[in-house]
Amino acid sequence: MNLDSPYFAVVDLGSNSFHMLIARLHDGKIEIVDREKEMVQLARGIKSDGHLSVDAQTRALDCLKRFAERLRDIPAEQIRAVGTKSLRSAKQSSVFIRKAEKILGTSIQIISGYEEARLVYVGLSHSILNDQNHRLVVDIGGGSTEFIIGKDFEPIIMESLSLGCVTSTGRWVKKPAKPSKKELEKVYLAACTEIEGIRQVYLRMGWRIVYGTSGTARAIADLTAEKDGGAVISKTSLNWLAEEILTNKSILASVPSPRSSVLPAGIAILRAVFDQLKIDVMHVGDYALKEGLLYDTIGRLSDQDSRTRTVKKLLEQYKVDIDQATRVSDTALALWKQIDGPLLPGVSRSKILRWAAQLHEIGLSISHSSHHHHGYYLLRHGDIAGFGRYEQYILANLVRSHRKGLYMDKFGDMDETAIAAFIPLLVCLRLATVLHRRREDIAQKELPALSVSANTYILKFPRGWLHKHPLTLASLGVEREQYDRIGVGLEFR
Repeated sequence: MNLDSPYFAVVDLGSNSFHMLIARLHDGKIEIVDREKEMVQLARGIKSDGHLSVDAQTRALDCLKRFAERLRDIPAEQIRAVGTKSLRSAKQSSVFIRKAEKILGTSIQIISGYEEARLVYVGLSHSILNDQNHRLVVDIGGGSTEFIIGKDFEPIIMESLSLGCVTSTGRWVKKPAKPSKKELEKVYLAACTEIEGIRQVYLRMGWRIVYGTSGTARAIADLTAEKDGGAVISKTSLNWLAEEILTNKSILASVPSPRSSVLPAGIAILRAVFDQLKIDVMHVGDYALKEGLLYDTIGRLSDQDSRTRTVKKLLEQYKVDIDQATRVSDTALALWKQIDGPLLPGVSRSKILRWAAQLHEIGLSISHSSHHHHGYYLLRHGDIAGFGRYEQYILANLVRSHRKGLYMDKFGDMDETAIAAFIPLLVCLRLATVLHRRREDIAQKELPALSVSANTYILKFPRGWLHKHPLTLASLGVEREQYDRIGVGLEFR
């Protein structure tokens, strides 16, 4: 792995806290050299109409300005920032995200709850002994709670539920400084209701040990340290704490504000987790999402890219013709290497093209005539490990547009910059599928040269090749008509 700098940075824009983690890669080992955390409580800033309040946006952007100072000397490709539940659910958050990206100097990926759970597990698994036992990992955040059962470094089942200490406080607790027993009981019952939906599946799967991660679990363990030692949380101590916070207001004095205002709801949620999943003891893990994001980011720049493993699993699951997928992928990349286009922020163009080419027939197992639409749906709405939502969006749109009619409205909500970067990738993919319509290999020396001039793509084939391949010649004629619809020219000779 050839790097311009040994330093990596990750930024987690969580619903409760924003985290920044900086690490150094030294002799193949990862050394964490700096951490920063601010309790922005973005979830509390989501108004009744679903929009982020101005105050919440100001708090968030001010925090990121402070983070950005520390990130200046780290290459942009070695920085990764993600947004979780609050940014997933807030309406029209794109304006805020663009401002935040400008401050940080890198793109912000909005990740799904499934991906959030996977990264939590990746982080936790790198901080504990891998003992071949199934483990349950629970991460109570500001806007969601993740549940993962895994073994060693691999998650087996994952779920993200819409319950968090900040959102629950905002919904059920009128005076966070003085929560009533009735209010916290409402938080508890609401959490039980959410957990009931996954309870039987998780209990059937089973586990040997339970871990709690992130700030809520650590704060509870600290408050029960005299009873449990600080490394674990027992059910007895948790129930004691739930009663103590109602009668002894000073018990939360050691908890920094603003966490102290949302911790009672976090305690109620954890009680529901213990009761619904029949937990007696929970160990407290030191690593969670941000550490998982760090390991995943370093993996992306090496041969350990989790997205590559995900694509392989999808190819196997949907019984894709591997030979054809390889042909189209190799040819699409060979064409792409001959041209260039605008950058697509937050997306590796060569990687996304390779994966789209490999997966372009993923929908064939569902329907032949409309397999591009089925492929789009599977990739757009599926839980795809390793991919941010925007990456999924681009991948799905490439697959949907690789055949049949081309229309500008097929590109969804892409802005002009994204469309300008998307079209060259799409052209390479569509041409590759046309060239391999017979599902046969093409010798390297027979591949056409591709160039671009004034928004017209020019294919130059070896002398006489098109005359010997009349089906390809006819298909290119149809392609030319489709490209005209989106203002792109196609010439071939």
